[in-house]
Amino acid sequence: MEGRLVSVIIPTHDRKRQVLACLESLMDADYPSFEVIVVDNASGDGTAEAIETSFPSVKVVRLGRNTGAVTGRNEGIRHAKGGYLCFVDSDNLLHRNFLRELVTAAERDPRIGFVGPKMYFRSDPRRIWYAGVEIDHRTSRTSYRGLNEIDTGKYDREEEVHHIPNVWLVKREVIDAIGGMDPEYVMTYGEAEWAARARLAGFKVLFCPSAVVYHDIPLPGEKKGLRARIGFDSPYRVYYAARNRALYMRRFAKRGDYLAFLLLYNNLFLIWYCGLLAASGRLDLLKAYIKGYVSGISRGSALRKTSA
Repeated sequence: MEGRLVSVIIPTHDRKRQVLACLESLMDADYPSFEVIVVDNASGDGTAEAIETSFPSVKVVRLGRNTGAVTGRNEGIRHAKGGYLCFVDSDNLLHRNFLRELVTAAERDPRIGFVGPKMYFRSDPRRIWYAGVEIDHRTSRTSYRGLNEIDTGKYDREEEVHHIPNVWLVKREVIDAIGGMDPEYVMTYGEAEWAARARLAGFKVLFCPSAVVYHDIPLPGEKKGLRARIGFDSPYRVYYAARNRALYMRRFAKRGDYLAFLLLYNNLFLIWYCGLLAASGRLDLLKAYIKGYVSGISRGSALRKTSA
């Protein structure tokens, strides 16, 4: 099939082995027209040099410091020439059909702005990691449909979803209309915030199960300790998870839902979460969480007043 140029943008930091495997799978894609841009966030493991040696057709953009995935993606946008932009985290293997299927789905409806694939665990290719993400704008709960389920065909229908993490296609028209990713979301909720803005602007966010990706992360049962319970084990990540969750809810939940979140659901979550951190003896994580939460609530309130 002939089609618009797709700019594949891959931010990475110190993942030489994984990004080389990702690029090798990408080069087998059966879509005829794509360019590849790797944004290297100041890796110290020789990532940029290895890519330039093994994949000379790939454009490597070197950043002087690790600015995070969101800023890396925005830097990739500045170098991209395509009518479509496909963002790929570097810890993925890509089925050869994934670009073709994403583009085919995107072209069915001019209102479709984002399209994402069905994602499996690399270590268990029948086990689903993602089949659509929904965010409850009252409780803030994020649900990955199909997570850890063996694929039985339950999620084989295209559907609109709230957002797409990890790997997704965006039409250039979306970026022209709403801009790139918000650099304030250094990590976590960056994809959700961008998709929420797109939906508010009238674009659809579509899950496309015929496009396939394999995510190179541990299975849920393989994670240990606090990382298994809360997903993070560093103060830096805990701070931004708390901050960006509160910021996202303040910006995008309806007023009544936000009040329910703030006065009820969030307080219940705070009691559980802070109790878990205190019981673990990780007072550094507890301090980071509270600091991040307060920052998100106060920052989100200021932004809402500004935009009101």
